[in-house]
Amino acid sequence: MRQTATPTVNVRAHRMVVQAGDWRYHFDRTGRFLFGVRAHEVVRRGLDDRVVQVRTQAGAGITGRTYRTLNPEEKAAFYRRVYALARASLDSLPATEAARWRALLEGWTPEALAADAQAFRQVYLPISILPPDQYHALVVQITHGCSYNRCLFCDFYRDRRFHIKSEDELQVHLDRLQRFMGPRIADRSGVFLGDGNALVVPTGKLLTMMELVRERLGSSVGQDFYTFMDTFTLEHKTPEDLRRIYEQGLRTVYTGLETGSNRLRAFLRKPGTAEEAVAAMNRLKEAGYRIGVILMVGVGGPKFAREHLAATRQALNGIHFTPGDLVYLSPFVDPHDTGYDEQARAHALGAFTDEQTREELARWRRALASLPAKVTLYSIREHLYA
Repeated sequence: MRQTATPTVNVRAHRMVVQAGDWRYHFDRTGRFLFGVRAHEVVRRGLDDRVVQVRTQAGAGITGRTYRTLNPEEKAAFYRRVYALARASLDSLPATEAARWRALLEGWTPEALAADAQAFRQVYLPISILPPDQYHALVVQITHGCSYNRCLFCDFYRDRRFHIKSEDELQVHLDRLQRFMGPRIADRSGVFLGDGNALVVPTGKLLTMMELVRERLGSSVGQDFYTFMDTFTLEHKTPEDLRRIYEQGLRTVYTGLETGSNRLRAFLRKPGTAEEAVAAMNRLKEAGYRIGVILMVGVGGPKFAREHLAATRQALNGIHFTPGDLVYLSPFVDPHDTGYDEQARAHALGAFTDEQTREELARWRRALASLPAKVTLYSIREHLYA
């Protein structure tokens, strides 16, 4: 990550981009480092001050990427290097603009950036996962955890009990969020209601929470809302409930169908049947919602592969997709701490290699190509709330 060429700078839409050799480094409106990118490599910083290096292998696809979190010493050295390059690039800017950016950049030492992690923890419990098209939303944790939290394959919320915030708790959360984000709120694209399933909140309370969020953050940020949904909890919402929530601004809902195979769902301890999940998603479509359906390609290993794809394709054919809906193909990542390994061995399921997973992903894309929804890839390894 060393450069010898003189760095240059471009300021656009409250963001600064520094070109140094084959690297481009991006900084936000407050001078915080966002990410650096060059061919086959990205270095990204999360709001919790984790810095992750992602390298890609030509022709290997999504399964050929490697991920490494920089240790504190590496991270500090990286920050010192990129901030020195950024300061050196400012001479090409008009004097007033250069002075403004220099003042912002000089405030962000490695120590100051590390202190961001502590500030982040005052606002949020860990943001364990988001849909890939929501990485730039403003997360508001109206709940903590997952109301079910027993799926065999999922460890996202094992570190917390499920809890719906009171109005006072939400007010405190929003106070801290506004202090932490400051002017960066204006760069966020809508509000993602976390954690695992905002629709489990009773309708009246959810509507009040959404109104409070919009009131506190402003309609420019709080105009559009998004959330995850567990399909087996939608039975508590009437068509009128769903319509009222939609009219309040929650227009897009993401759900982990995972598989259309009821045998595999049972093995994964996923509540409800595929048919019930399809019915729940069609209820959302009837109320006007845009949906994102997440599928785990490779879960259950080779033993379930044929059944997994055939049953999932059948289930998806029963969903009333419209243009704008999304189907995510997510390569299965074994969490190793949920009991999946033990059960997979007990049932002799086996696992796919990276090459076999690439072949599975290609097979799934071909099989689902005729769906009205957009079919796209989604790796949970990519998640970093930034």
